[in-house]
Amino acid sequence: EDSNEEERMKKQASSSKSSQKVCLCFHGFSQNGLVFRQRTGSIRTKTLKREYEFVFLDAPHRVDGVFDVDDVNDEKNIEKRENEETMRSGWLAGENVSSGATKAKDGSWIRPAKSTKIVRLEETVALIENALKEHEGRVRALVGFSQGATLIGILKRVKPELFENVRRVVSVAGFDPLDARFYEKDGFVIDVPSMHVHGKNDALVTRDRSDRLRDKFYNKEKSVVFEHEGGHGVPTSREFREAFEKFLLMIPDGEGKDE
Repeated sequence: EDSNEEERMKKQASSSKSSQKVCLCFHGFSQNGLVFRQRTGSIRTKTLKREYEFVFLDAPHRVDGVFDVDDVNDEKNIEKRENEETMRSGWLAGENVSSGATKAKDGSWIRPAKSTKIVRLEETVALIENALKEHEGRVRALVGFSQGATLIGILKRVKPELFENVRRVVSVAGFDPLDARFYEKDGFVIDVPSMHVHGKNDALVTRDRSDRLRDKFYNKEKSVVFEHEGGHGVPTSREFREAFEKFLLMIPDGEGKDE
């Protein structure tokens, strides 16, 4: 009987999960899904977890060892380089591919955020397409950090149909891509409510780059900006936690369902 009861509870949990909305989460350069899950732990409240299944994707490109352990140019040394063996990236800088530079200390290496030749995006798009298929139209929100936030904007230009069921987007420390190809379809903007999060002390992404991402890739009239006192990271203050929760819970019943 105990085994039957356990099986029944598992089925209930599975059924409940399959009816939840899904929030796909995209990590930043040299992070991975696990790191981003850890960095957002305090803002994914119990209330949000009842409404959403948060799914953290691992970008396909490994960039292991791109930063030395003592490289302090990255925010808080990005978790002291925890999970260093699985540093990942959503795209590669074409300049680095051409020069062969693989580490930040290489003289010709440039940060992907400053690349004007974004390459190897195809694998990432395929990964996201598979995730959307796996969750059968339940994806209602997207959350991205840094490169992951920029990726959401680029995705709208290269695969606009992937946004069919998306109803909310949160862009944390996102920046405008510098590759001119992604400005050839200016009409393709993300036309759902969006929240753009920026730290006043962000040494990697300036406010003007964050604003350009919003202005060029989103419907500005449906956007809100949350500015905080921190740097290049996900804020953990109660103020942001409450704002994040309220924003993702704003989706009315029935909104986003196929007609």
